[in-house]
Amino acid sequence: MSIVKTNQIQRVDGQPLLNTTGSIIQTVVMSTDTKASLNVTSFTEASSAYRVQITPTHADNRIHLSYHMMTNTAQASNTLFMLRAVKYTSGSAASITSRSTWSSAGSRYPADFCCRPSNGQDANDQTPIYWECFDDPGSTAQQTYGFTYRRESGGSGSIYFGYSVNNNSIYAFHTNVMIIAREVVR
Repeated sequence: MSIVKTNQIQRVDGQPLLNTTGSIIQTVVMSTDTKASLNVTSFTEASSAYRVQITPTHADNRIHLSYHMMTNTAQASNTLFMLRAVKYTSGSAASITSRSTWSSAGSRYPADFCCRPSNGQDANDQTPIYWECFDDPGSTAQQTYGFTYRRESGGSGSIYFGYSVNNNSIYAFHTNVMIIAREVVR
């Protein structure tokens, strides 16, 4: 994990270089080669290795989150799946600010990323997943963020995070899963 604290950069006169709205105060990058797969129909964490921790320097700052991963969705072609960012508070998943509600509206699920595999999908295909969201923790205590996954119950198959099911093809792949947390002045 890497941390860059840009609020410690000062001008020649000793004043902070960055102290305006939208300035990035610090960036924490979690990048892991941990591989995981899921075949679940309720929101579940794939691996606790897919978490990033950041400690805000000011309680009124915002945490911007960027999720980057390559997956292999070895699922039936009409199977929908969803991912959502979560914050872990006292070991339990909690909602984050950019998601307006944790409860369902009818049969709708609050989610940050939704997709389905293409027709003709196979065990080498890559499904790139990227999304951004934010949280306003209102605290200077360490914050821990990750994500959960589910597929629809009417579908079938598994998702593979960071690797393909097939490992003996020229199109098979493996790559890191990455989450970037940035503290930003509001």
